[in-house]
Amino acid sequence: MTDTSSELPVCIHCGTSRPADETLCPNCQKPWIDITIGTAPAVGASAQVSEVVPPPAPMPPPPGALSADDTGEFGFDDWTLPPEPMQNKSKWLIPIALLVAATALWGVVFLRSDSTPSTTVAALDTTTPTVLTTTTISDVVVTTAPSTTTTPTTLPLPAFPKASDWDAAGDPVATADLTLTSSGIGPISLGSSLAQSAGSLAASLGPAQEAGLESSTCAGTERYWLGWGSLTVYFDGFADDATFVAYRVEDVGRDGSGPEFETLSGLKVGDSVETLQATYTFYTVTFELLSGEDIFRLLENSEVLLWGPVTSTESSGTVQGIYSPDSCPSST
Repeated sequence: MTDTSSELPVCIHCGTSRPADETLCPNCQKPWIDITIGTAPAVGASAQVSEVVPPPAPMPPPPGALSADDTGEFGFDDWTLPPEPMQNKSKWLIPIALLVAATALWGVVFLRSDSTPSTTVAALDTTTPTVLTTTTISDVVVTTAPSTTTTPTTLPLPAFPKASDWDAAGDPVATADLTLTSSGIGPISLGSSLAQSAGSLAASLGPAQEAGLESSTCAGTERYWLGWGSLTVYFDGFADDATFVAYRVEDVGRDGSGPEFETLSGLKVGDSVETLQATYTFYTVTFELLSGEDIFRLLENSEVLLWGPVTSTESSGTVQGIYSPDSCPSST
């Protein structure tokens, strides 16, 4: 082919002529629209134009290259900016969850203790667990098991013997021989059995007038007692093995009936403090305040022989009671 360059198609982009069998411009390497130099399409006629091939997308500049618009202020442009880190939205869920948990915990701890409980509650099981209940009276222990309902069944406690339950036993002892000593009442010694002591006193003084249980004599200890006028005798229970543990002779709370008891040395309730001291010149008599009440103590060395309340520690004071030394060992 002898066509001159003026007759060859030219690149519409840079104007370079090229052979007809080339698809890219040998100068700019871009596809072109073929036209012939010096040939223009007639007005109104269809121009003979080859198929238009769209140019490829421009290649991005290599990493680190500056764009034409880069001012150089920060040393990089839109092409070299570091990629924006991805937003990890899940990391915000952790503090939100912690905040919700703390709020719920605060509501449980504080609002429950401060708020008025709701009047609507779930129905509760009315079955009461089986628990053994132990009740102690002197030496008698009563153990009962409540029923499985909400109302436990309580068995009646055993009754203590009445005063009239004790019959006379043995030979009677004359009142003059029922002297008050640190070891007992005449021949009836502390430590004797309940049956023996109660029977001997009933034979000597007649049937007991009173009987009962009380814990005021010795704090924390409940004792069975029998009364004959101004005399009260105490036992450590009313079972078969109960024993005579203490006595008290006093005029407080009594009707004054019955015999008048006195110590082996002749001291009796109603005598003056002066008589008390004169009767026991070979012993030690001390006075002290016990539970707001003046009392005397008759001592041999440091051992308590007898003790009891007095109206006053002055010589004119009066002896209101004569007690055995072991009536309340914890307090005497």
